[in-house]
Amino acid sequence: MAIDHVAYPSYDATLTHRFYVEVMGFTLAGAQSGMSRLWGKPYLLVSYQIAPGQALAFFNCDGLAPEPHPHPDTPATQIHHVALRVSEREALDRWKSRLNAHEVPFAVERHDDGEHLYLLDPNDVMLELCVQTPASAAGQTHGALDTLQRWVDGVR
Repeated sequence: MAIDHVAYPSYDATLTHRFYVEVMGFTLAGAQSGMSRLWGKPYLLVSYQIAPGQALAFFNCDGLAPEPHPHPDTPATQIHHVALRVSEREALDRWKSRLNAHEVPFAVERHDDGEHLYLLDPNDVMLELCVQTPASAAGQTHGALDTLQRWVDGVR
């Protein structure tokens, strides 16, 4: 099994499209519209290809509005994000330049596995750009069950 796409709400289809095509450099993978039986409203679903067979998808529908409060700096909010893997450390530097050129604010954090860039898209979806290493979230199989069990047992 593999991830096909991850879906989020979009509050402005034009801003979302510009961000993912112009800033992120993704390609438009598809768009469909129709009537949602679940919502009872017309919807637009637009997806952007990250890599072949992998996409971020965004739903627009009448009456969809962002939360009334600004994006808070809380762990629970910041946990919800999409981490996008880049090929090498130098790619992160190129991304910094690209984001600066598009005037997209971002934060840099150092973790055990190196630098990570964090930014928000026009829908307040947090994106993380990182290089996969053995210590990154996608590659920590050795000792993972023991670490999980220690946490469950209250060992912090």
